[in-house]
Amino acid sequence: MKIKNIITYASASAFALCMASCTRGFIDMNENPFQGPYVPGTEKPEEPEEPGDQSDKYADINMPSSIDQETLNELAGNVSTLGATFKSFTYQGLVNDYQRTTNVTHDIYAGYFANNNPQFMTSSPNYVYTQDWSARRWDHFYKDRSSEYKTLVNTFWFVDRERYKNAFYITRIYYAFLASTMTDTYGDMPLAMYVRGETAPEQCPYNTQKEVYDIIFRMLEQAVDSIVPGACDFTFAENEDKCYGGDEMKWLRFANTLRLRLALRISNVDPERAKQEGEAALTNQYGLMQSQDDRMRVMPNFAPVELGGENAGGEENEVVNCSYNYADVVMSKDMELAYKNLSSQLDPRCEISWYRPTPKAALDNGRENLRNDFAGCRIGDNNVTREFNEYSPLRCYTADKKALPDDYWFSYSREYLWLGYAECKFLQAEAALRDWNGAGGSAEELFKEGIRESFNWYHLSALAETYIASLNIYNGTESNPFTSGDKEAQLEQIITQKWLAVFPNGNEGWAEFRRTDYPRLLNHIGNQSPDVPMNKFIKRISYPLEELQYNAGNCPMDVTQGTRLWWDVQDTNNSNGERNNPNNFR
Repeated sequence: MKIKNIITYASASAFALCMASCTRGFIDMNENPFQGPYVPGTEKPEEPEEPGDQSDKYADINMPSSIDQETLNELAGNVSTLGATFKSFTYQGLVNDYQRTTNVTHDIYAGYFANNNPQFMTSSPNYVYTQDWSARRWDHFYKDRSSEYKTLVNTFWFVDRERYKNAFYITRIYYAFLASTMTDTYGDMPLAMYVRGETAPEQCPYNTQKEVYDIIFRMLEQAVDSIVPGACDFTFAENEDKCYGGDEMKWLRFANTLRLRLALRISNVDPERAKQEGEAALTNQYGLMQSQDDRMRVMPNFAPVELGGENAGGEENEVVNCSYNYADVVMSKDMELAYKNLSSQLDPRCEISWYRPTPKAALDNGRENLRNDFAGCRIGDNNVTREFNEYSPLRCYTADKKALPDDYWFSYSREYLWLGYAECKFLQAEAALRDWNGAGGSAEELFKEGIRESFNWYHLSALAETYIASLNIYNGTESNPFTSGDKEAQLEQIITQKWLAVFPNGNEGWAEFRRTDYPRLLNHIGNQSPDVPMNKFIKRISYPLEELQYNAGNCPMDVTQGTRLWWDVQDTNNSNGERNNPNNFR
């Protein structure tokens, strides 16, 4: 039997330095890579604790202490491909097979779109588990993104930890972000082994959703405490980091903002931990997102000309494809009502985001029927034809697919927005409402700032103040809960406007609806699921059939798509389909 040499980090680093000496030159090595060079003949200083890596607090998520020589050799061979791997990791994260993993599930369940394809009536849009669609999200996370993550973190950690330290923790931040969307989709899931970059067995142990959130919080905390901006001679190139172009400060601010998002997610089920995590994010030295430039986004490979799109091929914005090109989804009735009924004027974001019902052939030729009014389809209505004669599709500029005109917002080359600056302001608004330290203002003022920043993202900043003044809570139509002090009513205003600002990110819109029961979405009228009770909303997506079959000893077998997640503490409707009174302050 062949015996492999076990390589500790110190010897692995020495080996890596040999491999990289042509570009870095000779560097004296210590056992601790974060300590200055040891000068022979002097007293060796006491080694400080590596930031974030030695505490028992992180023991279960830390990387293994050693690897074998053969694996180290393989990892050293990955160095030249790290940028390409990270590019795929950050681009494909939530984009891969978007229609099947997200649009016909999350985007509809969030109340943003309604199904427009008769062939989909017995599938996920009507709550029926659809293996080929829903299982893809699971497979992409565990087979694709986790494989890329494993390659990245093991290479960063064992080949040259000093050089790649910031890149290592940035990779962990993004993986924590992806994991949060996974657990908010499925609930309990395997995570701890994957976080450590280990090879997980087919029958992998699960972490409860509470444990998953705990792991994610600690990953974010450890990363923010460990990254030292500008301290490493390796950074991702702009075209390799599809989110922030290698800007380490933006990654730190995103990590804090994501931590605040997830802290609020658990505020009903674990208020004490929620406040602890939220205040830590709010008061961290690097702060939250500071402007629109800090938004977490991905630009399609089919990029605008001004961003190199004249030569860039690849995938278009799949939200546009789903609604306009494929004609599979249209505006929901919930979106129509929000645009028309929250204020005394039509929401200006509606007019640049949607077409009025018009035959697609006419739209393709630039002719919109302006005599029609914007119209949404009731979710679950099966009287659909895959035409645009009755309901509004996304407004898409087709004359030049790489252009980004402001009056046709959802271009083929429009970016995917995963966590925007407007959402950050609404998160702060709720934090202020919950009296968390460091929120940065009053709930009402931050609520208004969230609306302003949503309008800024749509390039409608000049119209923001008029829209705010026209809101029913300010035009006299309804009482102003920010004046009355009714926290539940204030939260409804905050979440409803956040829901509009987050559009079309169904991952977040659906999660927030399940957590808060806002906005007050219309009941689904086409439920054909055997496991979601009639008059109820879908609460999660079932595990893939392969997981139920091959990992039955670990995979929860007693949950259905009607089973609420850990942080979803109250059902939205009673058994008669009537709305329960939300209670978000426990």
